[in-house]
Amino acid sequence: MAPLRVRALRRAVTSVVVTRRGIGFAAAAVATFAAAPLLSLPALLYVTGLLVAMIVLSAGFVLVGHSRVRVERTFAPRVVPLGAPSRVTVRLVNQSPLPCLEADWDDHLPHGLSGTSSGALPALGGSRSADATTTVTYDLHGMRRGQHDVGPLHVDVHDPFGLVSRRHSFGGVQPLMVLPGRVDLPPITPRGASDQGATRPAPQNVGVGDDDIIARAYLPGDALKRIHWKATARRAELMVRQEEQQVTPRAAVIVDADPRSQGTALDRKDAWEFSPALEWSVVAAASITAHLVRAGYVVGLQSNGTQVDRVVAEGHDTLEDAMVDLALLQPEPVDRPGRHDAEGAVFVVLGRLTVERARHWVASLSTARTILALVAHGTPAPALDVLDGARWNVVTWSPQDDLAETWASFDAEPAGAAGGGRGAGR
Repeated sequence: MAPLRVRALRRAVTSVVVTRRGIGFAAAAVATFAAAPLLSLPALLYVTGLLVAMIVLSAGFVLVGHSRVRVERTFAPRVVPLGAPSRVTVRLVNQSPLPCLEADWDDHLPHGLSGTSSGALPALGGSRSADATTTVTYDLHGMRRGQHDVGPLHVDVHDPFGLVSRRHSFGGVQPLMVLPGRVDLPPITPRGASDQGATRPAPQNVGVGDDDIIARAYLPGDALKRIHWKATARRAELMVRQEEQQVTPRAAVIVDADPRSQGTALDRKDAWEFSPALEWSVVAAASITAHLVRAGYVVGLQSNGTQVDRVVAEGHDTLEDAMVDLALLQPEPVDRPGRHDAEGAVFVVLGRLTVERARHWVASLSTARTILALVAHGTPAPALDVLDGARWNVVTWSPQDDLAETWASFDAEPAGAAGGGRGAGR
């Protein structure tokens, strides 16, 4: 315990900073101490003592002040869409019996968050007083998707004379989740898509109308009013009407986070460099997933690796679960083993492909019937030929492109609209 206390005391002493005024007081103390014998003025030694005493007392004041403060930080809400505000509430409780004078505070915000997280901290009473607690609030905005750690809280304590200051760090960090941006997409009917390939709203009146009625053999207990007389005459056995349970349409959304395709690499700190292409891909995957869920689809969301693997449907994962996974998605240099799920239509958001990478994706989605692919601009013609040969609907994109307009290029219904194939790209 003793070494820990020594280290704590050493950190506390080294955290004290002498201000310019304090340096001036120290210089004046040295000057008066040197001038006293030279000028034969012993009274200057009293001035020296007074100046030194003021500096020492000021240092003791900042060492003791705000020495025991508890910090509680909350977010409302803790998970926010890109660009949306979150209200941060910081509650400070003085746990020392000594009061705390006014101080300056600032809450550390990492890169990716913006807000005015600083201000003046009012005086706090001792731990036994009624004014030992205060609360400060501020708003911040998420400027980049991901989990961002807010904190610790820094409190700059100054002595009444302005001679020294000390920066305290209180509390740990609390994470704030920023979801990826989303764009509202129009319904489309891709060229060559099957019934499950369309992205228009799924039927809402399942089991209603003649189209949803079929006949089956009569079972004991069936009501006579359900007897299907035409089917009975045709089959020569008693048949009853049965409402068909229509299967909910399914679709898959896959985002390629391969660092080579998305134009990123590890920097000297082993952190991934910012990639506009990857950010565009994540927004596209989030927007397509939300669009399909609103249209009534069961959506399987995956990445090329294993970071994202969700089934968004009732009784499975929620849309927010999928958005959180996309918010945390980092480049994945290793692909998942085997093939990707390929039920219904498959929407693939790909980076800049090589021929080998294009062949990899064709093999991974060989069981899919309808594939709509967003492929990054700059993909060479031989790689696009591989996708065309597999009968993929391809639209090329750049990070500066409007996602809604790029998405509309898949629609085969409007006259003059670009459809599938490489001709749909820019």
